[in-house]
Amino acid sequence: MIYGYLRVSSDEQDVNSQKQGVESFCMKNGWVIDKFITDEGVSGGKDPDKRNLGPLLKLVQKGDKIVCSEISRLGRDLYMVMDILHFCMEKECVIYTVKDKFVLGDDISSKVLAFAFGLSAEIERQMIRQRTKEGLRLRMKMGVLLGRPIGRCNSEEAQKFGAWKDKLKQMVEWQMSPRQIAAVIGCDRNTVSRLIQRWGYSKMWKYKSDWAKSEDKERGRKRVPTYKDGDYAIVELDRDKVVSLIKADLTIPQITDAMPNFTYEQIYDTILCDSEYNALYRKHGQLKVKKWKR
Repeated sequence: MIYGYLRVSSDEQDVNSQKQGVESFCMKNGWVIDKFITDEGVSGGKDPDKRNLGPLLKLVQKGDKIVCSEISRLGRDLYMVMDILHFCMEKECVIYTVKDKFVLGDDISSKVLAFAFGLSAEIERQMIRQRTKEGLRLRMKMGVLLGRPIGRCNSEEAQKFGAWKDKLKQMVEWQMSPRQIAAVIGCDRNTVSRLIQRWGYSKMWKYKSDWAKSEDKERGRKRVPTYKDGDYAIVELDRDKVVSLIKADLTIPQITDAMPNFTYEQIYDTILCDSEYNALYRKHGQLKVKKWKR
């Protein structure tokens, strides 16, 4: 069997260019692809078992071939690429990459190539993460609050089904199942779970979808800021003073100067995580920072 594997990491990308390259490569070698396996909008850092690649690897047998556009389509992590290659070696399945012109089978050159490419891909990912963190850190130092406003119901989903808010609460009190509620509203049952979670009805509802369970688990985890590796440096501030400083259109660096007993990080994290400070600052000091950036 000859399998073509295609993967793009975002919805804006198209797998057709990869497909044409794979088909052209197979045609030159006189092969006919038996089946295409596609992962669209899926990151290469995701475990193969959580992609369509996982079932494909379980299907392959001795003598089978997997053709993809480049090795980074299989994964962008050193250990992941090595695990996939090792698995295929044990199954005596050969991987061909079109752009890289690699033939990855059970030989020493294949192992060296996979190791080298996997290592470079991992280094690249680490560099991207570091650059992202540095960019967020710079915005933080300028006084820009990261992320969305706390508690702001600004999703298209919430706006679309906003008229169902009271009726949804009633259906939750009646303990209707996710499928029953979804049939009434005319949406997916996971959408029902998200709306119930968003509007605070989950405690009175006995049903828990997989999404809701994972969301509860995620909410229970300790939050870590995106711009650093440590925890939030939240402190108790004089609320009246902070509110008056924010209303005076002061930026976070200026507020820190006005409150010398606290560090910049303490002031920033406290304003970021407090719903009142967060909403108020976005209407005052943050607007000034954005004007400066222009």
